[in-house]
Amino acid sequence: MYVAQRGRGIVSAISKDDGVSFEIEAGIRVPLGDTYDGFTAFAPEIFRIHNGGYRMYYAGYSEPNRAFILTATSHDGFNWTKDSEPVISPGDSQFDQAKCSEMTLMALPSTDGERSRYRLFYEACDGTAEDERGVWRIVGRTMGR
Repeated sequence: MYVAQRGRGIVSAISKDDGVSFEIEAGIRVPLGDTYDGFTAFAPEIFRIHNGGYRMYYAGYSEPNRAFILTATSHDGFNWTKDSEPVISPGDSQFDQAKCSEMTLMALPSTDGERSRYRLFYEACDGTAEDERGVWRIVGRTMGR
């Protein structure tokens, strides 16, 4: 299991009793500190990709009022490489002018020979109120593999 740990980033935990309890493993899988996740990183969503590795989508805050959807890849689930640019940034649509975060991913049906596609649903804030708060919505985007 991957979870956010305040002040550190995203860490992993393992269960030895079929998910009744978990222990945090040593190390940080996705550390804080880059341009888009310097304030915090949380809400990881992981799935297996076609080459046998893993892709993680996660929310990153560059500051308390600015959130992005970021991604990282790993071949072993322990060592992750962050992509340098966000997958979705504030301002990409009228609904997410201030924040894009806390996503989930759903595989879409495909036919033989067709490239895999996914639907990413995420929390979006339009920033229309004081302190860049405003109306929060669930927004969706279709993405290719």
